[in-house]
Amino acid sequence: MKKGVIDIGNTRNKAAIFNENGAIETIESFETAQQASEWLVSLGATHLMVSDVKGAGLIQLPGIHIQYLNSETNLPFTNLYATPNTLGTDRIASMAAVAILYPNQASLVFDIGSCMTIDLLEPNMHYRGGNISPGLQMRLKAMQHFTSKLPLSDLEHLHLPMGNNTLSALATGAFTGLKNEIEGYIETTLKQYPEANIILCGGDAHYFEKQLKFKIFANHNLVLLGLYHLLTFND
Repeated sequence: MKKGVIDIGNTRNKAAIFNENGAIETIESFETAQQASEWLVSLGATHLMVSDVKGAGLIQLPGIHIQYLNSETNLPFTNLYATPNTLGTDRIASMAAVAILYPNQASLVFDIGSCMTIDLLEPNMHYRGGNISPGLQMRLKAMQHFTSKLPLSDLEHLHLPMGNNTLSALATGAFTGLKNEIEGYIETTLKQYPEANIILCGGDAHYFEKQLKFKIFANHNLVLLGLYHLLTFND
């Protein structure tokens, strides 16, 4: 029995199929969740776990066991979020992943995509919450959108430590601001939990992997891995 997972995000739909040993066999991105699910079934998946932060709608696959991650899903950690029904399922999945990968350890996860989510799992496996902040592209687009003269820049114009023209000033400002924000969260967390694991994931995480002054773990498939563990945990 092969298991597949689908992460329906704000900008893309990622799918992965796992072998019997819990290792990813292959990953693909798709325009729609339906295409992703049909691809998984074509590879032999009979059980699916879906995270849908976009509200894409139900997948139609008769005879296939599909679970949608929600606030009622059994979790390998204690969820103490004040409004569990509003907690993003991608955030739940990442916390499930670190609960399995680093049991009884503090883990701070940065998921850097359209927005950046910052979530902390305590050593007692309690999750109390986290924060949400604008991601790189959102910062760049906001500066162009809410001003009359600033252009839209991108990270091709990055010029560390200080920009030397308008495009590089925008790119470097957005990048450096987010980098300093990440390091600030890490410093605060390490004061409370000196042995905490620091994990980066998400589409823009690779920009920061070698730029931070702290030891970090980069796991670009953390949400997918969490979905797999939740599927196994709930079977």
